[in-house]
Amino acid sequence: MRTEIYDLKIIDKQLSAFGTELTFRPFIEFLKERMKEESVKSAVYQNLVWKFENELSGAGIDIHESEMYKEFLDLVYMVLTPLASSEASHLWALSTPVPSKIFYSTNAFADFHISETACSLEGVFDTKSLFSISQKAFIYRLALNRFYDIDAGLSSESFIQGKHPETGQPLYYKLHVDTRFIHIAYHGTLPELNRSLFETGLLNQKEEEYLEEELPLSMIELSGFSILEFTDVTAQHAVENLKDYLVDQTGNPDFKQVNISLQNLIGSMDINFGFIPFARLNGRAVYLPERSHTSVLLALANREAFERLVQHYEKNTDIAIYQKAADQATSMPFLFNILDDAHIQTYVLVPVVQNKNLLGLLELHSTKELSFTRAILSRLQPAMPYLTQLMQQIIQDFENSIEHVIHEKFTSLKSAVKWKFNEAAWQYLQDSATSGLKPVPRVSFQQVYPIYGAIDVRHSTQERNEAVFLDSSVHIRWIEKTLDALKEYLKEEEQTQLIEKRISWDNVFKSYFETKDEFKLVQLIQSEINPYFDQIYHRSADTDLTIDAYFAASSSQTGIVYRNRRELELSMQRINDQISVNLLASQKELQQLFPHYFEKFRTDGVEYDIYMGQSIAPEQNFEQHHIRTVRLWQLKNMAEIGASLRNLKPHLPKPLSTTQLIYVHSSPIDITFRDDEKLFDVEGGYSIRYEIVKKRIDKVLIKGTGERLTQPEKIAIVYMNDVEKEEYLDYIRELQDLEVLRDDLELLDLEDLQGVTGLKAFRMGIS
Repeated sequence: MRTEIYDLKIIDKQLSAFGTELTFRPFIEFLKERMKEESVKSAVYQNLVWKFENELSGAGIDIHESEMYKEFLDLVYMVLTPLASSEASHLWALSTPVPSKIFYSTNAFADFHISETACSLEGVFDTKSLFSISQKAFIYRLALNRFYDIDAGLSSESFIQGKHPETGQPLYYKLHVDTRFIHIAYHGTLPELNRSLFETGLLNQKEEEYLEEELPLSMIELSGFSILEFTDVTAQHAVENLKDYLVDQTGNPDFKQVNISLQNLIGSMDINFGFIPFARLNGRAVYLPERSHTSVLLALANREAFERLVQHYEKNTDIAIYQKAADQATSMPFLFNILDDAHIQTYVLVPVVQNKNLLGLLELHSTKELSFTRAILSRLQPAMPYLTQLMQQIIQDFENSIEHVIHEKFTSLKSAVKWKFNEAAWQYLQDSATSGLKPVPRVSFQQVYPIYGAIDVRHSTQERNEAVFLDSSVHIRWIEKTLDALKEYLKEEEQTQLIEKRISWDNVFKSYFETKDEFKLVQLIQSEINPYFDQIYHRSADTDLTIDAYFAASSSQTGIVYRNRRELELSMQRINDQISVNLLASQKELQQLFPHYFEKFRTDGVEYDIYMGQSIAPEQNFEQHHIRTVRLWQLKNMAEIGASLRNLKPHLPKPLSTTQLIYVHSSPIDITFRDDEKLFDVEGGYSIRYEIVKKRIDKVLIKGTGERLTQPEKIAIVYMNDVEKEEYLDYIRELQDLEVLRDDLELLDLEDLQGVTGLKAFRMGIS
């Protein structure tokens, strides 16, 4: 342990007259409290209290004489740190009450501080660090917390960044500041404060000036000491960076940034990463070198090598390792020459698998001779869920590009009904040849049975409103922070003008927090505040940095001001993708049962219609058991989708719940293709009534309760008659026996809708 003094040089020294004392008294009081609470350790605490009170004078400690108190400082360290912690690796230190000077530390901390790396404390803290605030702000935040129980942003944790002295690898440390052993006293009667000023958790210049009048620093005194503890969080920081990047990016992924995050995670800049997606077209993996991002292998290989790679991994999911120096070849010898020609010394392929489906390969490669171990792969494990997501996105981008071409260049008709359009087109060509240009014949199907389902994001409107409010609140804070920082660079008359502007702007901010009227806030920012920042840009290098930071924060694509909205939209997109994948996979099965028309619609979730009947497949024999099979399939599929979305929820940037709804309509209807919207719509009075009910039941209430029928993790089935009731009771019992549905069935009467009465419902949980 060391008793050298290290000046952190990170605290504003302007308040030299402020009263502060270095003392053990708060620590002794802590021991006395623990002595009352503990039974086994009580005697130990009692001996420590006796030693401190009898062998110390009780007066303050002179920081320059800390060596004299080393025995007591060692006891402080012993009491406050785990016995298993090592002084050689534990970054731990004691400092003055307002952290300014270190006077006692572990060897590891001392070496960390005086090292020649960029991890030296001096000048490393970023502008958001706890210690970038002034000494005055630190004291007032502590005072608000202790005297008034007001959280004014006195964070106990901050972060510093450095570089490894040999490799230059970025390093990140979390700094925890323990303020328990700081005693704060006020010499006088504490005044009443206007608590509403601190509701936002901010402490800007306006609040500081108010506190200077109400709580003069000359009346405040601090005594005791602070504890600083650093933890290496480089790996966690790398994973968070990767996660944030995937949330923030909206266009093509920047794989350079992904590569850097993964290098930081494994602690080596000598290893690079590539992605080899197995994008599939009609069931086969396709060779897409332009989409095999940063892959050194596919940059050199050909289609034949790719296909052999796919064939291998369709049968095996092993990790392939090639190390030239160790004469260790991969399990795929055909890759040897390719890697050798590229001067690759170390090469690894890691399968990326989700739900037993191989999405592609993660590639690690280096031109240096590295001792590659499984330990390196284990460091990648925390990032694998996000790499899986990224691989999915690469594949999804490919599928979307195919879908775009199909919709742009070809018809989007389903194969089950295409024959009807062929007939209509042929009729049109014949009529036009004999009688001139004729209207295109209408395509209709009579007496088809409708199957309707909807999976909806719960409270999507409220979630959007909440995301907008949270982001707008952050935006306002950034505006206030930026204006405060720019103030000192303005001339006196400009400061006066800014004060007048801020009165008007503050009124809009206050109004927003009361009314949540986003329109006025956005209008103010776009028409006045942003132009004001543009106007004073280039005033100086400092103003440029401040304003650039503001505009970076308020970028809709990457800025923190839009973070909640981006997370919400990304979460909803992933939910919709998961639903679509499940539905489309199940559709292949269902089409084998009997040809039918299927159409899904994306809302804040997914709705779909299935139409099945003799008129859609006139050459096959349609029977009622086909409908019963489809209804059972639908209920089971709804439960499977609900379960998969429940499993997906913890992995979403914004955890969202979904509701599942089925509407039963036993009578057949007629549908006609609408050229303007390129989809089928119902036709006829009775058929239209089905469409009306379908569109209104999503918000239907249970009779006499005011409760919405649809609830998270439950399936709701709306029906009208006893025949439908008995039919679905059989389905429900069957799926309960299979433990697909829970044994919590509810039979419910529903409130009347406009023009619709007598609706009933089942509701049950998803296993």
